[in-house]
Amino acid sequence: MILPIKNKENFIQNFLNPVSRLNASATLNISNNISTIVHNNSNIFLKAEHDIIWDDQPTSSTICLPDTIKLIKILSCLDENDIQLKIEENRIKYNSNTNRFTYHLFDDSLADSNPFDFNKINDITFSTNFKLTKEKNNAILKALPFVTETSKVYIKTENENIYAELSDKKLQNVDSYTALLANEYTGDELDYELILDIELFRLISTLSFSEASININNEYKMLMMKLELEDSKLTFVSTSYKN
Repeated sequence: MILPIKNKENFIQNFLNPVSRLNASATLNISNNISTIVHNNSNIFLKAEHDIIWDDQPTSSTICLPDTIKLIKILSCLDENDIQLKIEENRIKYNSNTNRFTYHLFDDSLADSNPFDFNKINDITFSTNFKLTKEKNNAILKALPFVTETSKVYIKTENENIYAELSDKKLQNVDSYTALLANEYTGDELDYELILDIELFRLISTLSFSEASININNEYKMLMMKLELEDSKLTFVSTSYKN
């Protein structure tokens, strides 16, 4: 199979990088597009999809990347941005006038089973919704050197606003910082604090986006974040820590 990557930089930045930051290895499903589901052995799950413009009718396939970061590094070495990757039984090969490489794959039998069924998302009602801009996301992260004792962010509604508080309320004498996350939302107010891993907000800070769509299910205390990037779609799901 020949996998055409029309924009290598977008493929790395918007697909491989977010995947690699959650899990070094990944199982890629190749059909009309490339997709994968990964998680960080905690409570952050990601479904990443990358659009492909096929030269020929694609054949569905599954490949297992043993080291996503290693693949990113070798792709970054290539001079060309429009590349053709040859997928063989146990390896990816690339051959051009200026660069060549061979990257070995895991056996398909080692493919990860999906840790989260994203198909069930369609059956879940998200009753609180708002938009998160990149500027607001960055504003939260700027305060992390002040709140060094925590990796948690508490999401709450107040009046018509959404706020994010950096703290750890299970510990005593911990500094805290609260910032306006969004000045409007639709749907239900939160009668609790949704407690998330700050890593979720770190993950998207390196991406080029104007705003992310945030949806909260109050029954399961679950947050879904969607980003539409150039050639890629990212859907993050995270559940609340217990108080």
